[in-house]
Amino acid sequence: MILLVENLIEKQLHTEQVLLLVIFLIFLTALLFFSMTLFKKVRRIKKRRQKKLYQDNIDEILFSFLFSNKEIESILKSESFNNHINNPLYKRVAIKSIISLHNNYSGNYSTRLEQFYSESGLAQYSMEKLNSEKWKFVVEGIRDLSGMNYVKAYQKIQYLKDHRNSLVQTEALLGMIKLQGLQELFKFRKSSIYLNDWIQSNILYMVKKFNIPAPPDLHELLDSKNESLALLTIRLITHYKLVVHYDALFSFHQHTTNSRLKQEINVGLKKLEQIH
Repeated sequence: MILLVENLIEKQLHTEQVLLLVIFLIFLTALLFFSMTLFKKVRRIKKRRQKKLYQDNIDEILFSFLFSNKEIESILKSESFNNHINNPLYKRVAIKSIISLHNNYSGNYSTRLEQFYSESGLAQYSMEKLNSEKWKFVVEGIRDLSGMNYVKAYQKIQYLKDHRNSLVQTEALLGMIKLQGLQELFKFRKSSIYLNDWIQSNILYMVKKFNIPAPPDLHELLDSKNESLALLTIRLITHYKLVVHYDALFSFHQHTTNSRLKQEINVGLKKLEQIH
């Protein structure tokens, strides 16, 4: 009997110990989770404040360069620039600000921003992104460089048109067109790249925004086996109102079996007939 009681007491003690251990582990996990959450929040706040300081610094530098006619050499040698330029966060903030201003200014201001981007080392930072193993950074680099008309990046961007990631391929195409014009489409004549409506909308937007001229032999892309490229060509001929390619469109309508292409050609032919 005594032995039985001792066994029961021992089991109860063991159960209590296990329960205490479970409670302790739950408490420890909760404490760890709270600490990590707090740490991340503090780090985000610190980063936000740092970005604000960098933003103010960049704004002051850029507006001084644009509107006070300061020489770029004096700005690049200044402490306010040199103390931060090696910081990756500062570079990202600077590039974002420069591109934003570049999109809103034209003429001499736009040219000076391109000069600052090139000579400050920020263009080189964007070039380094093109070598990244992460496609997100490669896309960022292409957008930065093409957005700032950095023609020296053309060869590297062209190389990326055969990248294993389809988003990089798409961005490379957009970058090539931005830097060299629609003639670049001929390099995709035999490519299997699929130019969906989103991509085509981006190309048409660039054409309108930057007044990119049409290549004289644009109609030759209608013969491409890539039907999405043929569709884009039809839309471009329609956009440019190229009556000179009316016969090429009509002929293509006669022999293509793709119903979507036929429908798009019909729209184009009607618009060209109104001009004609």
